[in-house]
Amino acid sequence: MHIIPPGLYRVDILILISYQMCHFFSIQQLFPIFLNYTPKTTCIDTPKGKVCYNVPKSKCLQYDNFPNVCANLTGNALSDCHTEKSHSYYTSAAMEFEIYCRPGWKDFRPAFVQYVGVLIGNIILGYVADQMGRKKTFILSMLIGIPSLSLSATFNSIAAFYFFRALTGIGIAGTMIVGWAYFSELVSPHQRFKLRTFSNWANARIMLTLVALFTGEWRLSSHVSACISMITLAIVYFILPESHIWLRKKGRYEEAEESRKRIAALAGIEFVPMPPPEKVENVEPEKTVNICTVFADPQLRKNILILWLMWFVTGMTAYLTDLCGGDMTKNFWVGQFLSGILLSVVRIIMGFADGYLPWMGRRFVLLCSQSLAIVFFGCVIAFLFAGEKGQWYYTAVYLAAFVFTSIVWEPCYLCASELMPTDVRATSTASCSIVGRFANIGASMLSGLKTVYEPGVHMISISLGLTNVIAAYFFLQETKNCSLDKAGTSAAKPAEKANEQEMTDLIDRSIQNEDLEKK
Repeated sequence: MHIIPPGLYRVDILILISYQMCHFFSIQQLFPIFLNYTPKTTCIDTPKGKVCYNVPKSKCLQYDNFPNVCANLTGNALSDCHTEKSHSYYTSAAMEFEIYCRPGWKDFRPAFVQYVGVLIGNIILGYVADQMGRKKTFILSMLIGIPSLSLSATFNSIAAFYFFRALTGIGIAGTMIVGWAYFSELVSPHQRFKLRTFSNWANARIMLTLVALFTGEWRLSSHVSACISMITLAIVYFILPESHIWLRKKGRYEEAEESRKRIAALAGIEFVPMPPPEKVENVEPEKTVNICTVFADPQLRKNILILWLMWFVTGMTAYLTDLCGGDMTKNFWVGQFLSGILLSVVRIIMGFADGYLPWMGRRFVLLCSQSLAIVFFGCVIAFLFAGEKGQWYYTAVYLAAFVFTSIVWEPCYLCASELMPTDVRATSTASCSIVGRFANIGASMLSGLKTVYEPGVHMISISLGLTNVIAAYFFLQETKNCSLDKAGTSAAKPAEKANEQEMTDLIDRSIQNEDLEKK
């Protein structure tokens, strides 16, 4: 008796689990939130006794004759004050290395060097994946990233810490861009949206927050995260094959058949060979597409430009919302868990809805999510002007704005795969990720506006969101259930439906007929 009956969904489940664990390593992108954490108050023993003080805006914890917030207290009241003011939710690298007290280093933080590594990885690994293969490049990325993650927490040198966080960033870039191209080409086409909703960033954020909560300090968190990330590397190396779509596109038909045979074996179904395409005489061979020739084709040029805009807007607004939302709740952990859990629930609901609602395409999700985010950002601004920050309804609308802004990432990633040809898919996704990375850097700079004029932060998000809605309404092409094998190859013809292509070629006709009857 099989635990999971034979069928392609058996492979789909394995891929969904693998991609979720891939996200767990990618979520190191947000680990600087924990690396940079400092408490709002702290206590220190001085010759005059224990002094508790409010940490200044510079976040330097070194005592400098700050007022004692526990002064004039005695007995149990003094003891309780010391306990409360010395509490720290997490022991971070910023606290251990006193990064915020070091001239030069305080402006050269772990997030910066990590994002530089991600940027370098985006530039290099997308091209490598299109040339060398998805699986090999993904494994290479993990072999760089996982040891670097652990080594970053091994040495007591701040320079070594920064160096290995930069190398970790290169590995993160591989899992973010190459990982998506790889897993999206292996999963069944009708499950591709679920690959972005069931296996999602929010789940990984919850997992990382749990690791940080139970370990309590950044070094152990890094080692545990590296060990957990080995699960993905093992599955890809020992179980999953190379992308058969990429292999066929490169003309390596025998290897593509071996890949399809491996998938059929994992699924427990009969392997049905797919012959190579017949050579037609007097027909010009299909030209290989690269990132430069994309701009020579009007449709592909329009596709890549709208993708860049989508990624820039989402990278800017999502990161701005995340950076400025730390004080939406008083407890640090509550804010992190609420953000992850709510976003995960919404994505899972959307994953189920995608299978039952044929009209819920990529354009619909983007337009609705971005529009709702704009509405909730407007509510946040209204509550700020009314002086209602800190109330439960302020937290509710802020979380709603965060969730719907984050949902826009789904059509960004899906369209990056479904609008571009296989030859250039990883490279184009890398270019989109580079645009998003610059948007992240811009968001980190604009987030300082919060201390000057907080509503202005959300006004920027509204302006960018409106731009995204208008551009998507007029220029974004619907790609739901398109064939990745044929994506971007014909601008004039409708997208070829995936039920005649890709993974479903593994199913024999009788199984296809049974599925159609059930539908």
